[in-house]
Amino acid sequence: MRSLFSWPSRPATPTHAAEASIEQVVLTGAAGGAWGADPAESSSDVGWRPVGTAGRREVPWWTQEKARIYSVAAYRANPMAKAIVDTYVSFIAGDKGIQAQAMNADVQQIVDDFWTDPWNDVAGIQEIELRSLLLMGEKCLVYATGETSGVVRFKPVDPTFISDVTTVGGNPHWLDKISFAQGGAAEDPNALSVVRVDDLTGLRTGAAALWRPFRALDTDIRSQPFLASILDSLDSYDEVLSNLVDRTALARYLVWDVTVQGGQPEVEKFIRERGGTHVPRSGSVEVHNQTVQWEAKSAPSGAEEDTQAASSILTQVAGGAGLSKHWLAEPDGANRATSQSMAEPVRRRVQGTQKIWLALQAERTRFAIDRAVAAGRLPAMVDTVDPRTGEARKTRAAQALTVTGPEVAAADAQITAQVLLNISTGLQNLVDAGIMTAPAARVAARKAWEDYVGVPYVADLDKPDAAPDDVATHVDDTTQTAPPLLTAVGGRR
Repeated sequence: MRSLFSWPSRPATPTHAAEASIEQVVLTGAAGGAWGADPAESSSDVGWRPVGTAGRREVPWWTQEKARIYSVAAYRANPMAKAIVDTYVSFIAGDKGIQAQAMNADVQQIVDDFWTDPWNDVAGIQEIELRSLLLMGEKCLVYATGETSGVVRFKPVDPTFISDVTTVGGNPHWLDKISFAQGGAAEDPNALSVVRVDDLTGLRTGAAALWRPFRALDTDIRSQPFLASILDSLDSYDEVLSNLVDRTALARYLVWDVTVQGGQPEVEKFIRERGGTHVPRSGSVEVHNQTVQWEAKSAPSGAEEDTQAASSILTQVAGGAGLSKHWLAEPDGANRATSQSMAEPVRRRVQGTQKIWLALQAERTRFAIDRAVAAGRLPAMVDTVDPRTGEARKTRAAQALTVTGPEVAAADAQITAQVLLNISTGLQNLVDAGIMTAPAARVAARKAWEDYVGVPYVADLDKPDAAPDDVATHVDDTTQTAPPLLTAVGGRR
């Protein structure tokens, strides 16, 4: 696999280093359109920029397409790339999956119809949709809405088929229309309007959506694949391991170096009398005099050097992917505490990506709700009851929705229970020592429970001699029945 940002090697001189830097900023689009042509394709175009690209630091289309191609190829052929993507998919959409809940029964019915529609199967395609988004960096959906029923269905379109994306007033946050090349949205050759809220009706309207969560700058229009920044490192890691395997296979071949005293006639005589230069059969005896010496030769595999090199590259890959290194490989190098817990930066990285995914799912579902409102199947304003506070109020139908996902943090209820019991024991010791009163300890215990676990307090379980299994069971049961803490809410009212 050719490196995404590779260029021919040059002598290490200041001039050549500068040339390499220029090529790199061209390939990544960091030059803001100052060099708008691929130097590998046409050297005569370097220094020029296409019309309409001034002031934009967009990734050039050729780099973007290469990143998509290499990302898909890496997932299908590189086990480390597959491990990275599947790990994110498992934490974000795996386990209990993604769920859509509404604070109004009528809205919930519309949501259920949209999610369980056999033509949509929103819940069933969560993993493959997320995997496609990570590999391609974008997801384009074309909607088909029933004129009288308001029923919404959709189809994915390969982002490569997008020929142009226009904005409202030049604002990259306000997408206007999406145009497709031939073969993209064949049913509608014209530009499709992007879904957005109509200022007059307050309802979402449009025919297409473009999800682009991995933009580097807020001025970018298009997004890059999730693996783009580590593709070269993944390729290097695979190359080091492949070379090690090849050399290891070669090292298994044993070569005999035979020295015969005398000149070429003596050598030829030895070969003739021996019957050739074949290798002695296994288990056989080779007899010779003092004028002939046999010495076995084998090539070193260089396994130690390659293992260290692969480990260094994997460290860079894991860091770029936002995952702990021992999740991908080399678990022997991590201690038990590290292996069983999720480091805070890693947890936040994965949880941040999950937040993006939940917001996208919520926006798509709100579009279906608004289309139902436009068709008269729902009122624009509905009565809702907040499941946490019990507060009743009227809100827009689309805003009655919350989309939740599985907890990203290590959900080990046994650990949670043991920590809480340690807190309980400490409070009991303070009470016995006369430092804290019993009522104050009860207040502190309840506060610690609700803040740490996030579920209602149960005083009977908050005892120093309580069984950790009982507490763990209560935590699991409550978190499965109560509304999850991780939600994607909000949007325009």
